Amino acid sequence: MSQGAPDAGGRSATVTAVVLADTAGHIVSWDTGAERLFGHRATDAVGATLDLIVPPDLRAAHWAGFRRAMDTGTCRLDRATTNLPVLCADGEVRLFPGRFVFLADAPDVPAGAMAIYAEPVGGEEAWGAVLPAPEGAP
Repeated sequence: MSQGAPDAGGRSATVTAVVLADTAGHIVSWDTGAERLFGHRATDAVGATLDLIVPPDLRAAHWAGFRRAMDTGTCRLDRATTNLPVLCADGEVRLFPGRFVFLADAPDVPAGAMAIYAEPVGGEEAWGAVLPAPEGAP
């Protein structure tokens, strides 16, 4: 998506970050939106595990769910939206509206996972419903 560039209507669009991981949980794609929102450069993120952005206190639960999804080919969080705690490069954990997407190939073999994040609008609560953009916002 954009990095604050005007959209077709001339409005400034929000920053969207896309992070793609393989079946082992290694980051294989880290876009410029992820660099901007989370502070980690792509050169540092690609090849690292998702521990780069998963807060330490959530890692055990994250990896249990991630491995279960990759082993079974099903993910109860597929396409779910929520406010996700993300460990940023400065060491702070911040909430970002996000969507999980479980990835499978044509024969339905797990291929990895993707998360798409957006800029917070304010008032997010961890694991809560994603808030709509304020009136008049792009």
